[in-house]
Amino acid sequence: MMNKFDRTLMQGTCCACPGHCCSQNLINLCGHDVWVIATGLGIEPTSFLAFAQMETDSPYHFRLDISEEAYCLALNMREQPDGSRRCIFLMELPGGQTRCGIYSLRPIACRAYPLTLAEDGVVVKPWAMCPERFLVPSQPDIDSWQQELERHDMEFSIYALLVESWNRRAMTLPKSQELNFRPLVDFVMEFYQRLEPSREAVTVQEWPGIWKHWRRFTGAGVNPLSRHVNDAEGSESWRWWVESIRRAVVQSVQALASHAVDPEMLPEEIVV
Repeated sequence: MMNKFDRTLMQGTCCACPGHCCSQNLINLCGHDVWVIATGLGIEPTSFLAFAQMETDSPYHFRLDISEEAYCLALNMREQPDGSRRCIFLMELPGGQTRCGIYSLRPIACRAYPLTLAEDGVVVKPWAMCPERFLVPSQPDIDSWQQELERHDMEFSIYALLVESWNRRAMTLPKSQELNFRPLVDFVMEFYQRLEPSREAVTVQEWPGIWKHWRRFTGAGVNPLSRHVNDAEGSESWRWWVESIRRAVVQSVQALASHAVDPEMLPEEIVV
């Protein structure tokens, strides 16, 4: 089975695809996705977010209280007249074609789909829904795909640390009678707002090295932000970026207790 593909080719063939991945997948988000979409469009995160209840444990699943119920962030799916559901940002065009309505702001999971990193490099996910005729093997631009997937690893590692910090507090709270996701969303948005100046300070030339070094850890199943990791081999920019992330998490946790949300001001939450 061919599993390496040309990046430009796949971007072109996506335009001819009926959009299976936008209608049949649960499109999981990390916190950075939420911040990028919300700030890029100037809209409230709750206007496009869904909160999916999960039965399996994951570093990306958050709690609201001491109960064992866990959730993940996902893009809301708009129900169609035939009962099917499609991503809230999927645009329908004449002739039955579809396009992503936020292509430049699309989540990193969408940017990487249907590829993932494995021991032998960039491969297609076994559950990819892309029509077979669109997956035409070609001379791949491996470096470009590799960097995108390494960035995927980094962003979800950052989000995992944020979720861990949130859950440490949430799991001390008594079970609530009503679901309230707004404090979690505010916490996520505040963290990425704090982190943004540090992110912008990293140069375009520095990012590939940071992503590659990050993959050294995630490839071994380790989050480099874990407390027991003390990596002195990374570049100065790598070490500065890691410390910036940890500092922003600490500051956001410290600020969490000072936020008060009026329940009457909360929008209706979506749970799937």
